[in-house]
Amino acid sequence: MSDDAETSHAALGDRIAGAVLALLALGAWWHAQSFVTGFMQPVGPGVFPQLVSVPLGLLAVYLIARPGLNQRWPDAAALCRQLGVLLLLGTYAAFLEPCGFIPSTLVATVVLMRLFGAHWRQALPYGLLLGLALYALFEFALGIPLPDMPGLKV
Repeated sequence: MSDDAETSHAALGDRIAGAVLALLALGAWWHAQSFVTGFMQPVGPGVFPQLVSVPLGLLAVYLIARPGLNQRWPDAAALCRQLGVLLLLGTYAAFLEPCGFIPSTLVATVVLMRLFGAHWRQALPYGLLLGLALYALFEFALGIPLPDMPGLKV
């Protein structure tokens, strides 16, 4: 393959990623409008997704307008890992409410670490530690309620 063809192939990959990220940013902004806030709360639950979607959208537009020069397309294993991460994130979002934050986060982080080569010995304790730390951060430090496990009300 010639250098020009490889460069345009890499630019196409960046533009595809930029388009997907732009759609994700628009979807997050739009979906955040449906979050219900309590009476007389100055900051509702939709503010965080909106704050995240703005820089995500700007970076997506930058990727579309000025793609990088990666010079190579990812191999099949890397593409499978990327697809696995996308499926994992969708599954995590689907199971977060019915299963609760801690078990969903534990499974998601362990699977994510395994996708990128961690051993079970590493993935399990760090996944549990991350789930508990994030739960403590959001619930107690930031005061943002997270879904509890079914049957467990604190």
